Amino acid sequence: MIVLESPALLRAFAWARLALAGALLVTVPLTASQYAPVAGVAVLFAVLGVTVASSAAVLLRRTVPHPRRIAALISALDVVLVTAVVASTGGPRSMYPFLYVLTVTTACVLLSRAGAVAVAAAASVLYSGLVLAGTLLPITFFSEAPYETSALEVVTMFLNAATFLVVAILASNLAERSRRAQRELESRERDLRDLEAFRDLVFDSVGTGLAVLDREHRVTAFNRAAGDITGRATNGLSSMRWTEVADDGLDMDEIVMALREPSAPSVRRPGSIRRPDGSAVPVQMTFSTLRSAAGTRLGLVVACEDVSALRRMEAQMRQADRFATLGRMSANIAHEIRNPLAAITGAVEALGHDAGMPPQTRQTLSTIVLRESDRLNRIIEEFLAYARPTPLALRRADVADLLQDVLAQLEQRPLPEGVKIVRAFEGPLWAEIDPTALRQALSNLCVYAADAMPECGELTIAAARTGDTVELRVSDTGPGIPAADLGHIFEPFFSVKPDRSGLGLALVHRLVRDHGGHVEARSEAGAGTTFTVTLPVAAHA
Repeated sequence: MIVLESPALLRAFAWARLALAGALLVTVPLTASQYAPVAGVAVLFAVLGVTVASSAAVLLRRTVPHPRRIAALISALDVVLVTAVVASTGGPRSMYPFLYVLTVTTACVLLSRAGAVAVAAAASVLYSGLVLAGTLLPITFFSEAPYETSALEVVTMFLNAATFLVVAILASNLAERSRRAQRELESRERDLRDLEAFRDLVFDSVGTGLAVLDREHRVTAFNRAAGDITGRATNGLSSMRWTEVADDGLDMDEIVMALREPSAPSVRRPGSIRRPDGSAVPVQMTFSTLRSAAGTRLGLVVACEDVSALRRMEAQMRQADRFATLGRMSANIAHEIRNPLAAITGAVEALGHDAGMPPQTRQTLSTIVLRESDRLNRIIEEFLAYARPTPLALRRADVADLLQDVLAQLEQRPLPEGVKIVRAFEGPLWAEIDPTALRQALSNLCVYAADAMPECGELTIAAARTGDTVELRVSDTGPGIPAADLGHIFEPFFSVKPDRSGLGLALVHRLVRDHGGHVEARSEAGAGTTFTVTLPVAAHA
C-alpha cells in the first residue's frame, strides 16, 4: 500500500533514481579496479539507460495511472538493475551491494510490508545467485572467468542476504507505523474539520446572539445573530469591549466575581445593546466562564436574547390590563358610591317631606346621612391614595421598630378576646424604606389578618434578613381564602366583605411594589393565610 495515492511520491523517487544513476556514472569509472573492476561497461551503461528511461516515463506523464502497480514494477526492476550493477563491477568483490539496501528501503516506503519482504527476498536470491554463479557457471559476460568461491565471500553473501531481510522487516515496520500514524492524523484532522464545520454551523445557526470575550472583555468571536442584534458589520464587533456595546450600567468586574462562586455557573443580567444608529435594543444577557481543557479561565461567553418583541408584548398586555382594571374600577366605584348615595338621598327626602316627623326618627335619619357621608369620604380617600400615589421618601430605617409601632397601634383596636399576637422577629433589620408608606401597608395586612379571626386565633408577625432582602410574614389562623378568590385579592375593589371597599390589599400591593419588592399570599382552607412581603435592603432604583 502506497503512503500517498497521488503520484507525487513516485515522482520524488524517480528524481532520486536519476540522481543516483548520475552519481554511479561518475563514481564507477573513478573507483579503483580492485574495488570495482569494470568487466561489463556495456551492461553498466545499459542499466543506466534503463534507469533514465523508466524514471523519465514517470516524470513526463501528467497523470500516473495505477501508482501502486507502477511502484511494484519499479521496485522489481530496481532489484534486477542493482544485480546487473553489482555483477558488472566485480560480483562478490563489488562495493555496490549497498544499493540493494536502498532498493529494499524504497520498497518499504512504496509498498506494503509483504511487498517489501518480497523485494528483499528477491534481492537476497539474486545476490546469492550472483556470488555462487562465479564458481558454478562458466560465463564471463558479467564478470571475470570462473573462480573458486572463498569462505569470506560465502559469509559476506549470507550477511548481505540477512541484512536485506532485516532491513525489509525493520523498515517496513517503521513504514507501517508511519502510515498508521499518518492515517490517524488524517482521521483526526478530518474529524477536527468536521467538528469545526459543525461548530460553525451551530454557532451561526443559533438564533441567540453569542459573543466570546477575552480576559479584557474584548470581543474575539461572535455569530450572525449577535451581529444582527448589535447592528454591526461582520468585523465591526471584533476587538470592541463589551461595555462599549452594552449599556453603561453593566459592571463586568461584578459579573466575573459572581461567576467565581461555585453555585453560579452562569449570571443573567438584563440590559440593552447600543447600535451604531443610536437606537437601543433591550436584551437578556447570560454570562458564562470560558475555560480551557485544563480548567484555565480564558474569558467569557455572552448569550444575548433580543427581548424587544417580549417587551412590546408586555406593554400591550399591561395596557390591556390597565383598560380591564379601569373598567372594573369604574364599575366598582359606581357600585360603592351608589349605595351610600341612595341611603343619603332617601334619608334627606324623608326629612324634607315629613315636617311632623318624631324627633327620634329624625335623629336616626340624620345619623344615616352622617354615616354614609363618612363612608363616601373614606372610599374617596382610599381611592385617591391608591390612584394618586405620592413619591416615596426613602431613608435607612429599622423595619423591626416599624413592626413594633404597627403592632402597638393594632393592640389599641378592639380585638376579639381570643386573638393572640405573636412577635417572631428581632432587631435591627435595616433597609431603605419609606416608614410612613410601609407602616400603612403593614397595618392593612395586620388588620386584614385580625378581621379574618372574629372569635379567636393567633396573629403571627415574623421578619428576617435573607441575603439582600428583608422578608416579612403576617399569618393568621382564620378560615383561609377560597382558592377561587386567592388570585384576585390584590385587585382594586375586590372584597368578600360587604363593608369593605376592597382597596386595602390593592394599596398594600402598590406600596410594596413601589419599594421594589413583592407581596404574595398563601392560604389553605381551615389553616389560615400567610402574606409574605419581600423588600430589598438597598434603595430601589
